[in-house]
Amino acid sequence: MRKPLLIISRDPHHTLFDGTRCLLPLADVEPHLVTNPWLTEGVDSGDFRHTTVCDFVDDDRVEQTCGWIVGANGIRGIVALHEKMVIMAARLRTTHRLPGLQLDTALLFRDKVRMKRAVHAHGVTVPDFRALDDDGDLAAVDWSRGRQIIKPRRGVGSNQTYVVDSLAAAREVWRRIGAPAGEYEIEEFVDGDMFHCDGIVRDGRVLHLSVGQYHARPGNVAPGAVAGSFLLPDGPVAQRIAEMHGRVVDALGLRSGVTHLEVFHTPEGRLVFCEIAARPGGGGIDRMVLRRHGVHLREAAIRIEADLPPAPAHPQASGSDHAVWGRVGIYPHGRAPTEFTARECGELGVAEYEYRPSAGGSDHLPRHSTDYTHRFILSGDSPADFMARVDHLRAVAAR
Repeated sequence: MRKPLLIISRDPHHTLFDGTRCLLPLADVEPHLVTNPWLTEGVDSGDFRHTTVCDFVDDDRVEQTCGWIVGANGIRGIVALHEKMVIMAARLRTTHRLPGLQLDTALLFRDKVRMKRAVHAHGVTVPDFRALDDDGDLAAVDWSRGRQIIKPRRGVGSNQTYVVDSLAAAREVWRRIGAPAGEYEIEEFVDGDMFHCDGIVRDGRVLHLSVGQYHARPGNVAPGAVAGSFLLPDGPVAQRIAEMHGRVVDALGLRSGVTHLEVFHTPEGRLVFCEIAARPGGGGIDRMVLRRHGVHLREAAIRIEADLPPAPAHPQASGSDHAVWGRVGIYPHGRAPTEFTARECGELGVAEYEYRPSAGGSDHLPRHSTDYTHRFILSGDSPADFMARVDHLRAVAAR
């Protein structure tokens, strides 16, 4: 008998697949899919015969629906890979006594104030920060330290994030936000490069870690801008970030899951914690990790949340232990986009290309940090060679 699983999906249905291969082992599980009405393209009524469509604008209604499905169908596991679904899925697991990420741990991974308090208590360097509940919290900030960032405690994709350089500017932003207490924080702006570390943890053991460097800070979202990252070769910085990952995961009490850690590396050589998520990194990180290491982060996350054995390793596609794999995203630029041709992709050495003409909505302007019109996976012989290819892509995209 197949294991009944609840799949809560806010992503396009194709993200449950690698090409034509479903990342859910359908021979072993019976999926009960809950998704948005505009994300049902490609749903096979044979493989996904239990499909419920909800408007995810009403989280309470979605959670009530999911709770009913769990009780009525003997659900034995919940898979939810979108950041906005982490707490809902954890609350359902805790309420119905299902395995996987529980609510107390999920709150540490989603609430940036709780998160930084916990990791700081574990000896990890964090930015100066405080919960932002009223004007008094703004006045208590040491503005002599320079710029500050105001952002949601449970934000996603750099949405509603503001950089301010004075108390007056912060007060104006806070007035415009008009948020109730408990929803925002303020922290110091940290200069330096940004890195990400993506891991697979199972029963307290780290099964995989890969460290990447952003070639543009994730918050630098602008029309026509280029974003992305590349995986670092082994070295001292990558090793130090891997060690920080271990301390952070221990501090937050994660026993099993896929993680996405973000870290600042200052000009003085300090590593400063930014944040961590209990889900795979977005924007194509899973694809470049698969190309470089033969590890499928989304498949690993699905199997962990479904309480299934790990999938067999996939063959590395890099062809060289020294190749640098990375991703490049190009934001919409305010007008209707033009698709790259297969010839252009071939000339640029692109291994994978995703074209999203709907990015940016009707205004063709970026809405969040992974709202790319064009997304490329490509490689280089070194970080410098990879960045040269990024510059070439940028020049072609600006045509």
